Amino acid sequence: MPTMYEIYQNYSFEYDELVANEDYLNHIPEYLMNRIDFRGKTVLEFGTGTGRMTRMYAGLADKVFCYDGSSHMLEKAAENLAVFGGKAEFSLCDNLNIDSIALTADIVIQGWSFGHTVSDNADRLEETVDKLVADCGDRLASGGSILFFESLGTNTEEAVAPNEDLNKFFLLLEDKYDFKRTVLRTDYKFKSNGEAMRIMGFFFGEELGRNLKFIGEGIIREFTGVWHLKK
Repeated sequence: MPTMYEIYQNYSFEYDELVANEDYLNHIPEYLMNRIDFRGKTVLEFGTGTGRMTRMYAGLADKVFCYDGSSHMLEKAAENLAVFGGKAEFSLCDNLNIDSIALTADIVIQGWSFGHTVSDNADRLEETVDKLVADCGDRLASGGSILFFESLGTNTEEAVAPNEDLNKFFLLLEDKYDFKRTVLRTDYKFKSNGEAMRIMGFFFGEELGRNLKFIGEGIIREFTGVWHLKK
């Protein structure tokens, strides 16, 4: 089984196959459309991946600047978002180099990406969180919104941070920076239990693939946290 970072660098098709089955009840787009006005706005999105979340709002936005640390993922995102023409631009950017971007935006979004950066720098966790939040805030126009999407558990009974580093990250967002947390159910729905085991086993590991707790045919429970800060 490839590592998480090997998947991001070499397996965009398989990654796309996974996320295409996530949030089958569409709670993420429902949240975005009800909470954020994207009409005519400029958006910076970090951790774009293959562009799944970008597709939810790009039709309303004026311009979307998509960033990711993997050129492989960005190539797939450009293919997936081609329908939006020149509205979306794609650039390589490590999360710790956001301060190199000379742009401001009405909305800054990151999805399931900063958590990896925080975990990778656990020896200086609070410093890393401070930098990520500050760099996003420095690129936000007055009255704008910052949105962080992160996992609160896959194949679990309740919404909890997957590990202690992420729990510290989330508490810092809430207690130090006054982000407001919303918990969404973002369950996966695959065509069959067998397909779920194959796809999720590839991404999350064979052990999880063998121990999925199905709550319906091909359905796996998942929770996603959204942390929202309005400037």
